Amino acid sequence: MICPECKTEMVLGAHPIVTAVGGRSVECRSVNHERCPSCGYYELSSQESELLEVQSAIVVMTDVDAPGANAVRFARKAMGLSQTALAGLLGLTQETISRYETGALAIQSEYRLALAGLLGREERRLRGWDSTCGRLLATGT
Repeated sequence: MICPECKTEMVLGAHPIVTAVGGRSVECRSVNHERCPSCGYYELSSQESELLEVQSAIVVMTDVDAPGANAVRFARKAMGLSQTALAGLLGLTQETISRYETGALAIQSEYRLALAGLLGREERRLRGWDSTCGRLLATGT
């Protein structure tokens, strides 16, 4: 592909992309995409963009003790869930999710890690990985 900005040949690879998640910057290098070596122009497919968002949310949920309100909202939206749907998956109420997202309540570590687990499941789905093997290993069968 030729860069539409400077007409240089684009290069395919896992080039760094920085995403803002809840006031934090996350650099991801695991999403293959074409980038112009001259001007830095790149485009992502919708699936690549979804994967980038999910991976960035996983990093914040697992590596940051207090990810902040915007990070919880970012993670929920990266999975395409409503507040009610996320609340159901976490065993919480929609009101609690709303409080996490507005910053009225800090997300507790067990729910932060559970959210990271849900994001990991979404990442596997986006990558097309079959999670059956993981379930079999987890149950010992």
